[in-house]
Amino acid sequence: MTPTSAARGHETRQRLLDAAAQLIVEDGWGAVTTRRVADRAGLRPGLVHYHFSTVTDLLIEAALASARREMAQATEAILQADDPAQGMTRVLEAVAEYSWNDPATVLFSEMLLASTRLERLRTQLAELMAEWRTSVAEWLRACGTTSPEGPSGEAAERPEDDAEATAMLLGAAIDGLVLHRLIDPSVARIPVSGPLARLAGVARTTG
Repeated sequence: MTPTSAARGHETRQRLLDAAAQLIVEDGWGAVTTRRVADRAGLRPGLVHYHFSTVTDLLIEAALASARREMAQATEAILQADDPAQGMTRVLEAVAEYSWNDPATVLFSEMLLASTRLERLRTQLAELMAEWRTSVAEWLRACGTTSPEGPSGEAAERPEDDAEATAMLLGAAIDGLVLHRLIDPSVARIPVSGPLARLAGVARTTG
């Protein structure tokens, strides 16, 4: 069957997004140009501005698409686990796979830097992070009596509002861990699963 015009347009747009993401990782946000994206995608330069108003718009869309995929995977790991502790373990296992030269890691760091200058990117990235925090907070509330240990080792009560705060701290810890490994790969040898699980108020299972 011959592809429809809409299907061809979608394919072209996706090729441009993929090319832009690759170039951000390889050369940095500021080095990406219309011609370089077109060359990488194997398309005419005019198609870049047919689908995107500016190269900056293209870069923002490419970066946000990557962020959505990464956050969706982290959320799915939590929500589809057999139990909360397993969900936490899966997220941490995924984080452990990131390395200093991992494309997703490099793209994430480039996106954070660009977001300090680009309001649209900053706003939409903040919305994605808020969605992730909401999902994790709901998961924490669903844990019921699962709470961080008190000073004497017993389960401490967690106020309802703590779920949102804990989700924010957990997200910040994971993001920070990725950036630390980007700068200093040797920190990967330091085990962090236990501390992060305790931060989230989830007892780790053994084995």
